[in-house]
Parts: sequence; structure tokens; C-alpha cells
Amino acid sequence: MRWTIAAILIAVSLLAVPVLADESVPSTIPHVFYGEIHDADGSGARVGSIVVASVAGIPAGTTTVTTAGEYGAGPQDGDAVKFAVWDPGISPGDAIVFYIDGVRAEESATYESGGFTELVLTASADLPKGRPEESTTRPVNTTAGAPVTIDAGNASVVLTTTGDHQGETLIFTLFTEPPGDQPIPPGNRGLGRFAEITSTITNDNIQRVRVTLYYTDADVVGIDEASIRVYWWSPANSTWVALPGGVDTDANFAWGETDHFSKFALLGVVPKPAPASGGGASVMPTSDVTPTPDVTGAGTFAPAETITPAGIGVPATTVGQETAQGEPDAATAGDLPLALIATVLGGIVIIAAGYLLLQRR
Repeated sequence: MRWTIAAILIAVSLLAVPVLADESVPSTIPHVFYGEIHDADGSGARVGSIVVASVAGIPAGTTTVTTAGEYGAGPQDGDAVKFAVWDPGISPGDAIVFYIDGVRAEESATYESGGFTELVLTASADLPKGRPEESTTRPVNTTAGAPVTIDAGNASVVLTTTGDHQGETLIFTLFTEPPGDQPIPPGNRGLGRFAEITSTITNDNIQRVRVTLYYTDADVVGIDEASIRVYWWSPANSTWVALPGGVDTDANFAWGETDHFSKFALLGVVPKPAPASGGGASVMPTSDVTPTPDVTGAGTFAPAETITPAGIGVPATTVGQETAQGEPDAATAGDLPLALIATVLGGIVIIAAGYLLLQRR
């Protein structure tokens, strides 16, 4: 009897082991990579370059270059942080694709649970001049003519393709400065939101793509927020070109529509400063302009009286101007006749007095 009970307990415990393993212990463990890392010309990738390991578009590992020309940490580096590649959905034998600052590496690898591999990585094209702030990948599966949203956090796209595509990848690389030192058009300013978006789906298979870039309130200081638009870099014209789209100033994002992936930017117009006062014939508004109610009672502004400056053909007229002694001019139209009459009368009196004196003698 005791043996029967023991056998039952052992059987139950054995059945429970797979369940416990599924719930608490992963069936695979990370695959670690390390080694040299190069730009397309063979030079070492600079410090700050971001390496992403992607499995079927899913970012399964990310590391940042801390020593030029090297990535990850090998077994000789002890407890240094390793570049571990793993995802719950990954399986042994899955292909791993590496991206350096958004540029695909020439080398790839096969996932091995618990693997420890030294692998040289070389960019398949020139790395961007600017150092990225973020880089990641996203899986893409599309049906012809049906829009699909792919969200990467600070950037997203709504993609419509001309055909069906499965197991594709979108690569998002975000910068705070133009990735290739592209100049900003005069009168505009960047918000520190630049993105290079590429895909394993070629542009000739894209029907439409709506690019959305997000920003913060701090990004728009000194910029007319309503003017913000998504621009794309035109290599043929060497300039940023605004895309048809708009901006949501409440939700802090702008969008633009196009038919291809490229380098994108959020740009806005810098308001022109108010004209400064100066000499010459410039006329500036002054506090002499005061509100005056119109016939409806609404407050309107009446301009101050216009005075024509002297010296341009029309003499200036001054009313009540003080003389050099500080008194108003006393001369009027009737002052001269009164003086003349007084002079004449004085002369007559003198002549009469002389005549009388002569008669007495």
C-alpha cells in the first residue's frame, strides 16, 4: 500500500515539473556577442554608436560602444556588462541581424541558447555623421492596400504597401542634430527631433507612409508652434522639403505623408522680432494712440494728430509758442495803428505849444 501511494506521488510530481518550468524558467538563455566593430571604410566605429540585434524585426538586444572599434564584453572582461541577445519568442537557429546606428551590418549570426560568440561587425554603408540618441527595430507584416501602424515610441509610421509582405523590418534611428550635418533652411529652426527611417521593404513597394514625430514643450521655445511640420531631406536638391501634413499642438506631435522612407526632421518657423525704433522717416506707434469709442460703443483706436515736419515744402505752424524771454509774442494786427496815432497827436501838441509861446512874445 505504501509503495502504491509513493508511486502516485512521484508520478504527480513528474507531471508538475514541466508546468513549473514553463511558468518560472525560460527554455532558452541569452546568446552573448562581442568583438571588433567597424565603419564601412574599415575604421573603428566611434564611441556612442548603438548596436541592435534584431530577430525577425524584434529588437532582441542593444548595446552602446564605449571603446572605439569594440563592442560588448568577452569572457576575459569578467563581470563587465555583456551584449546579451535574447527574447521570449526566440528559438535556437533563428537568424540574428545586427544594425550599427541604423545601418545593417554585413555579418549576421544564428541564435544559440547560452552561446558566447566573438563576431566582427562591419557596417554595410557609411555610418551617419551624427551620433544617434536612439536606435531600434520593429517587425512589419502588411497586406496590400491596408495601412499598418508601427510605433517606435518617439516616432511612428502608418505604412501602406502595394503588395503583401511578411517578416519584414523597420529600422528607426533618432538624432538631436541632423544626421548628416544637413543645413536648416533660413528662418526655420530644428526642434532636436531628427529621424532616419529605413525598411527591408523597398520604396518602390510603398504606396503611402505617414510619418509622425513627437516633441516636448521645451523643444518649441522660440518657435511658432503652429508652423511645425515634418520635413524630409532631398538629396537631389540638398535641402529639407516640407511634407503635406500638420501638427497637433495639444498632443505635441506633427505628421507628414509621403511615399518613401528617408531622413526626416521636425522644423518650425522662428517668429521675426518686432521692428526696432530708429531715425529716418520710420513712424512707430506711440502711447498717444488712445481708445476712442465708436458709434456702436465698442472700443476703437483713433490715431494721434499727424503733424507735417517743417522743411519738406509745407511750413510748420505753431500755436502759442514762447519767445526767448519766456513771454508770448505781443504783436497783433491792431497794435501798429494805435502807435502811429499817438505819435501824430504828440507832434500836434508840441507844435501848438510852440505857436502859443511865439504869440505871447
